[in-house]
Amino acid sequence: MKSKQITHEEELFHNLFMEYYPSLLSFARYYVKDEMIAEDLVQDVFVKMWELREQWKGVENFSAYIYQMVRFRCFNYLRGEKLREEMMRSYKEEKLSIVEINQYIEEEIFRLVNQAMDSLPSTYKQVITLTLEGYRVKEIAEKLNVGEETVKKRKQAAKQVLKEKLGKLYVFLLPLI
Repeated sequence: MKSKQITHEEELFHNLFMEYYPSLLSFARYYVKDEMIAEDLVQDVFVKMWELREQWKGVENFSAYIYQMVRFRCFNYLRGEKLREEMMRSYKEEKLSIVEINQYIEEEIFRLVNQAMDSLPSTYKQVITLTLEGYRVKEIAEKLNVGEETVKKRKQAAKQVLKEKLGKLYVFLLPLI
């Protein structure tokens, strides 16, 4: 009797995999922008789903559940191992809603960006801060009493420092600067 149940579980899981894998892969690729990493992340989610199969059998909206798991896995990958562990612990302990999780992610990204900004030399930070406030290069040069080329060089150097400090999170800041 137990072997038939296992066979049934395996068949059900195989069917779920075949149905959801292509769209989940595309979904993950949107976040991580890398085919192989997206494959790894989606496969990680399916492995976890298999390991925890008793827990998700009662889930009412499986599609939303598995997409949410892939999304979490992508964000965890982008923010690093330490943050991934914190988020998974929070998710398991508090069963946070999607809105709360989005807010948490935004706050964490904001904190990391602020931390990176605080590490900039003051001349770079001034240029980036004024850029974020909407000032153009010419206006920044006038405000700081320096040449436009100096502003451009400081801005470029600041971008490089931020890119090194933030890694893949730099993409969240790039459109603003």
